[in-house]
Amino acid sequence: MAARPRIRKRANWPEHLHEPRPGYFVWRDPRDGKTHVLGRMPLAQAMHEAQEANMIVEKSLATRTLAERLTEQQKTIADLIERMPTDGVKASTLQIRGYIDGAIKKAIGNVKCAELTTKQVADFIEPIIASGKKRWAQSIRNRLMAIVRRGNSLGWMTGNPVTETERPKPKTKRRRLTFEEFQAIYEKAPEVNDWLQNAMLLALVSGQDRSTIGRWQRSFSSGDVAVVQRSKTSVKIEIPLALRLDAIGMSLGDVIAKCKSTGVVSKYLIHHIRNQGRAKTGTHVKLGSISQAFADARTLAGIKNDDSAPTFHELRSLSKRLYDAQRDVDTKALLGHMTDAMAEMYADSRGIAPIKVTIGERDGTTKNSKAS
Repeated sequence: MAARPRIRKRANWPEHLHEPRPGYFVWRDPRDGKTHVLGRMPLAQAMHEAQEANMIVEKSLATRTLAERLTEQQKTIADLIERMPTDGVKASTLQIRGYIDGAIKKAIGNVKCAELTTKQVADFIEPIIASGKKRWAQSIRNRLMAIVRRGNSLGWMTGNPVTETERPKPKTKRRRLTFEEFQAIYEKAPEVNDWLQNAMLLALVSGQDRSTIGRWQRSFSSGDVAVVQRSKTSVKIEIPLALRLDAIGMSLGDVIAKCKSTGVVSKYLIHHIRNQGRAKTGTHVKLGSISQAFADARTLAGIKNDDSAPTFHELRSLSKRLYDAQRDVDTKALLGHMTDAMAEMYADSRGIAPIKVTIGERDGTTKNSKAS
């Protein structure tokens, strides 16, 4: 079928220049079909910009030899994974990506980049979703999205077949921790380990995550503030030692003082108070040990130990919810959240508590006033 002839008045226009609306111009890249908006401008300017863009395209195509183009056509997904950037990526993140990349290589590593299809991606991800591993499927799909974007930037691929696949929607199984459960676990903590109560208090009052709690040093406190840095996001947070959680009647300064009162010289607030196996007195407690000790105390407290059982990390959400109830603390800043969406996610009680309706003052009456 012959190509549609150009409109007469556009016969002298540069190639790939289009006018979808009067006076509004776009340019379509012939290499990948992507449309670039020029916007509203005089026709002469639009033609000039389109001509410059066409020259760049012609130059880029001319500089690639036939051998180079044939070589790029043979590149596989496994080859592309090896070209993924690693500069500035933390070792823990690289380790997690290594597991995901290994699964991708095993499933579609031999597929040529230019030949990857949506069906191949779907055939890889759908069985994982069907087996109930939606979180794993989500991680694989997200990583594939990044890999294909890298392939586009290298010129090995055009388009992204991953975007057409269905996005997995994992349902969070772990439920939130209630304050009553915190109290029950706290009571049983000494039966598990002598540092666990301090770790729980520090997490609850400071609102920080497990890795920050486990590596919190005495030197982080200076004057009337403590400055911590989250390992996950590298965000630094300055917390007043006067920060007080009314639910337990303690301030951050009180908790830090309690952590220091063990009689053991250590640069860490959460430390071993006596030798335990390979762990020496005064050394920091491993993160895995914090999680396991909390789980053991949780079991002693009579809380069902299943996939939905709240973990040590849930102290972070409980902290936010308790401070939100006080209404005198900026919990978004305290938890180091950079977006409102993340802050709201931690505020979500996931159904363990009803949504409370509050009534403000009106006409001199308060929410506790009753009609006479």
